[in-house]
Amino acid sequence: MFKSQNNSSFSLDWINQIPSSIVIIDTNFNLISASPRWQANYRLELNDIEGKNFIDLFPELSQDLQARLKYSLDGLRDIKFKYNAKNCQYSSKDSIWHLNPWKDGYGNIIGVIIKVEPISKTQELEIELHKTKLILNQKSSVAKIGSWDYDVQNETLNWTPIVNKIYGLSSDFKPTLENSINFYVEESQEIIKKLVSEAINSGKPWNEKLQLKKSDGEVIWVNTIGRPKFKGSKCTRIIGTIQNINESTLKKENNVNEISSEYPLFEKVPLGMTIIDMTTGKFLDVNQNFTKLTCFNKEHFLGHNYKKFINGQIKNKIADLKVQLTEHGFFKPIKCTYTNQKNHNLNIKITGTLIENKDGVKGLLCTVENITTQAKLERNLKDTISSSREKNEQLLNFAHMVSHNLKTHATNFSLLLNFLNDETGKVQRNKFMSMLFSASDNLSETIKGLREIVAVKSSINEEKKPLSLNESLFVVEQNIAGLLKETNGKIINEIPDTTVVKALPAYLNSILTNCLTNSIKYRSQDKKPIIILSVEEDKNYTILSIEDNGLGIDLDRFGKQLFGLYKTFHRHKDSRGIGLYITKNQMDAMKGKITVESTPNQGTTFRFHFNKK
Repeated sequence: MFKSQNNSSFSLDWINQIPSSIVIIDTNFNLISASPRWQANYRLELNDIEGKNFIDLFPELSQDLQARLKYSLDGLRDIKFKYNAKNCQYSSKDSIWHLNPWKDGYGNIIGVIIKVEPISKTQELEIELHKTKLILNQKSSVAKIGSWDYDVQNETLNWTPIVNKIYGLSSDFKPTLENSINFYVEESQEIIKKLVSEAINSGKPWNEKLQLKKSDGEVIWVNTIGRPKFKGSKCTRIIGTIQNINESTLKKENNVNEISSEYPLFEKVPLGMTIIDMTTGKFLDVNQNFTKLTCFNKEHFLGHNYKKFINGQIKNKIADLKVQLTEHGFFKPIKCTYTNQKNHNLNIKITGTLIENKDGVKGLLCTVENITTQAKLERNLKDTISSSREKNEQLLNFAHMVSHNLKTHATNFSLLLNFLNDETGKVQRNKFMSMLFSASDNLSETIKGLREIVAVKSSINEEKKPLSLNESLFVVEQNIAGLLKETNGKIINEIPDTTVVKALPAYLNSILTNCLTNSIKYRSQDKKPIIILSVEEDKNYTILSIEDNGLGIDLDRFGKQLFGLYKTFHRHKDSRGIGLYITKNQMDAMKGKITVESTPNQGTTFRFHFNKK
């Protein structure tokens, strides 16, 4: 590969001697040298641009220019490129660039020589004419496409002679929109009428494959394209094309039959199967089990690109699947969800293998398996394992907790009894007896707390009920009426009488009792306790707020310990550190949650989120 003058086996001094406008670039499109005239025409100095990318010098031309340079490097000679000066910054004159391969002494292509010549009006017209003829000839000989034009205002239709041939009509046939549509088969007629209407009323273009019945009765497939044209907000014309695609369709059907014939079990396997054209991405065939799975008939898929039917789960994997097909000839099974015509959500597993018939037509054979039942069983098994693991962990934690707590009490009893046994003085023995009674009370409290925790765990599978929140509050208020009176406490209830929460009755009573008594228990000594109850609703939860004006909690310090067992945050004689722990477990058991806001010496707001499900 020629990259610089230093690597050249021959001199480029000749370029400085010629009067023509010439520039030379290497295979990487880097500028190697340019004649003085070329430099003068484009007002560029060789010292400034030597070695720079030629395309970067003309960014306005990059796309067309790069394509032609590649053709030249492939060996094509005398490729013409029209340079429009108005689009570029270096020259004020239009010109024609002649691109030719630049070869070394061994015939190897090492770059491109570009010769620049002024352009005349005649040359410009000849180039455009040649380009137009080439496009038209390609359309006529390869695609056999007919063009048509419908005047919406005057309701007149004109088309080219190729359309007459497609319809099987004589050259003197006078087309109208109505008689041209009548040639389509009944189902296709309804579609084309709708397409024309949408184009006129909504400006919607179309590109559809439909069936047309020729004048001799032969039914063919055609590809019809329509593009509406507007003046202001009104559609005035529709222009379009029509192409007979029957031959290509028949050829594709033959290829499908050949591929299918090589897979005799295609219709017999108990799985959905599809064959996709690797070139176009369109469905070539689907078996009966696939149609049963999707609840669509074959025609819903055949001839359509597979991307129309896949969701984002698979679209994100397409690049990786293509790599697997290229490297291994198959891709590993992928699992995703699919919604069939009956709106049933299915879990499916897809595998794919490259196939090829005797004519070299490549396809992708896919198996599609409904694994909805299997996926459900797997989910249930995972849930069971997760639940068992969680319960085992809870049981282990509870065992550690019981062991630790009872061991502490046992040690305390043992020490006090030893002290009592060794003591002879009456006063001191009475003191130890008092300590034993206190230890006994503490043990009873511990056992009571553990019993309450067990009660929460054992009720976890009970069914929740819709409960009136105000009715439950009324019962709790009656139970703490004496405490409210003793402390001059006040409850402000802003909860609507219609509010209902889904909960276990015993849990709801316990949660309300615990939270209201805590608000009174941890009140400020210089304030009368005030408790405000309110409710808000969101999509998933009914949220009960219980706000007080008490001591508050330093959440920065104790936030992570707030719902821990035996965790206390105030020096209150009745603090056991069990209430919030049990309340949290009760809310968790009902699939709810608790959030807290608190400021020390100002008060606390607990929000209980009762799950609506």
